Amino acid sequence: MGLRFVGIGAFVTAGAVLSACAPSVQLQRPDLAVPAAFAGGATAAASLQEFPLDRWWSAFADPQLNDLVETALARSTTARLAASRLAEARATRSVTRAGTLPSGNLATTATETGTRRLWGHGVNAGGADTLQATFYPSWEVDLFGRLAATREQADVEYASSSLDFHAARLALAADVASSLFDARSAAIDLATARERLEIAERLAQSARIGLGRGLTSGQDADRLESDLASARAEVPRLEAELQAAKRSLLILTGTPDAATDSLTIEASLAAPPVLPAATPGILLARRPDVLAAGLAVQSAALGVRIDRLALFPRFTIDPGIGLTAATGGAGGGTGLWSLAAGLAVPLLDRTRLMAQLRVTEARGNSAVVSYEQTVQNAFGETENALVRLAANRQRMGDLETAERRSRSAYDSAARGYRNGLTDLTTLLQSEQTWLAARAARDAGRLALLTGTVAAVRAMGGGWEPVADMPAEARIIEAQGAQ
Repeated sequence: MGLRFVGIGAFVTAGAVLSACAPSVQLQRPDLAVPAAFAGGATAAASLQEFPLDRWWSAFADPQLNDLVETALARSTTARLAASRLAEARATRSVTRAGTLPSGNLATTATETGTRRLWGHGVNAGGADTLQATFYPSWEVDLFGRLAATREQADVEYASSSLDFHAARLALAADVASSLFDARSAAIDLATARERLEIAERLAQSARIGLGRGLTSGQDADRLESDLASARAEVPRLEAELQAAKRSLLILTGTPDAATDSLTIEASLAAPPVLPAATPGILLARRPDVLAAGLAVQSAALGVRIDRLALFPRFTIDPGIGLTAATGGAGGGTGLWSLAAGLAVPLLDRTRLMAQLRVTEARGNSAVVSYEQTVQNAFGETENALVRLAANRQRMGDLETAERRSRSAYDSAARGYRNGLTDLTTLLQSEQTWLAARAARDAGRLALLTGTVAAVRAMGGGWEPVADMPAEARIIEAQGAQ
């Protein structure tokens, strides 16, 4: 017995010495240097803590927007698909963690035997029943921490999947808001087209009367009839555009079976809330894609550790117990127990394992570069969104002024035309100028709304990382911040 344990001890020592030759692998440290401030941003009295960034749509004070976003998050196929993938990731983590636990099966066998005299003299020997039960578990002793690293990697990958889940919901909320604003813009365009049609009908009717009285030339009458036909043709197209926008919005919110008439779209675009000032540090704390990229680096580092520890010996303990009970002539019961210890040292597989370690190291360094790229792209996306938003907000005053002044000029030209003081060309030019200014103003309002949504989305708005992130991810993130 003593010699056997001495031999095992020598084997373990030899394996440890051999494993000491395993190379030490250190991944590159990510370079997350970005400017300390964004080039463009909102200037508001409200602080970032006062703005409901986790439920940013409530800051618009728009009940319809709130209802549509909440419906989409609960019913849309995008949200349900994200939830299914998260459930799959949770189950995958359980499978991986279970693979590091002791394993073994309880096996039972029941046997019935009997003999019968076929010829000759004597009596039948009868039969016997045998019941056998065995249990042989196997447990790998985690001497070097390979199994612990495997469990930790499973937690990291599940946390990353949870961030993908929230990223999908963040994008969905932003898409719903943008689609609603696009639909309202389509309703405004339709209302403008109908108003233009009314104006064209009045002018054409006035021209017909003037033509009959000899006060309007045939050329002017034809020109107004042409404008009337063009205005009339534009209305059905915009009605179709509004219907399409409604249907797209219903599908996006998970209510594709609802009639488009059930969705009321107002022909108005309210001013969006002013976003608070933000710093690039918010990207590292809020954006799911940035957080997921950071977790990918941690997962890669754990993968390197696991593959390096694969070069170390594995020590297993295999106890066993068995019970046999029999009836009949040889009836009785017997018990069996065993205790085995195993040691596996990867001698001939060392070349393959070393190559696999280099592969994992390269993937880890790629994850580091990808993390840097994600942070840089997130910074650029957010800064660009804030710059565009600031520019749109700055130009809205001029667009409002241009629309108001051009409308006043058109009203004056219309009065002059009715009184015979303004010619038709001047009137139509005034109308075109006003309609163009009105379209530019409406487009500016839409750009301001969608730009606000884009900026909030770029800043990672739409969830609360501390509350919504799973416990594993919060622990991992806290460890990474140390």
